[in-house]
Amino acid sequence: MKQVNTTLGADKDVTSCITSCGRLDLLSRTLDSFMPAHQGDFAKSIIIDDANTQEVQEWVASNYPATEVLLNQPQLGQMKSIDKMYAHVNTPFIFHGEDDWLFERGSTVGACKKIMAAEPKVSVVCVRKLSDLQQRFQDNCIKKEIDGVQYALMPTDIHPEWLSFSFNPGLVRKSLWDKYGPYDQYGTEERISMVMKKDGWMVAFLDPGACHHIGGEAHVDDPFQPKRANTIASRLKRSVRKRWHRLLRKFGYDV
Repeated sequence: MKQVNTTLGADKDVTSCITSCGRLDLLSRTLDSFMPAHQGDFAKSIIIDDANTQEVQEWVASNYPATEVLLNQPQLGQMKSIDKMYAHVNTPFIFHGEDDWLFERGSTVGACKKIMAAEPKVSVVCVRKLSDLQQRFQDNCIKKEIDGVQYALMPTDIHPEWLSFSFNPGLVRKSLWDKYGPYDQYGTEERISMVMKKDGWMVAFLDPGACHHIGGEAHVDDPFQPKRANTIASRLKRSVRKRWHRLLRKFGYDV
């Protein structure tokens, strides 16, 4: 058993919420890189496993006993899982995470809070590496600094759909879920971002960031989400559909 702090801070204002789907090999790497430096920042720590994996529950209980594990039976999918998990949150902030990110530095919570305080229209402060983003986003973001914390602000016009909300690891305002939730009504993360974009919300990225994705080769399909476009024909179809929907929205149709 790892030597870890088994108590969480009752006076803290952040809850850690991590989604999982049976990938204990990735989840264990994520938690081992994340929890030691971050656990003391949280009032509560929750993991929801959509695959109802007893092995996940047992491993977490053995290694991070202060973390609550919710098992879904039956499977709910990403959106309903997040809604279920967020219903257990009573703090003003959520540190949202997923089971396939490797953290490479110490606690990021304090830095994220500074950015939140300075940017009232930021929905999420993502801590994934800024260099992960496409070069056009790196070139057109707004670089800023507050109290020694460097970050990149994504203006609402930087992308037609994305970058006004994200489930990438980072600090999220709980009040957004209280206002816009349940998220299941939107179906996809992209749709949530589109809705928040209309209200002027932006995403900020800690610069240079603190984690990178490690689950690209172990993707698990969500039966409640559109299938990934993984062929030339499906990518072309997706591209045409997106452009058609953008044109419809330009002329006032809500799609």
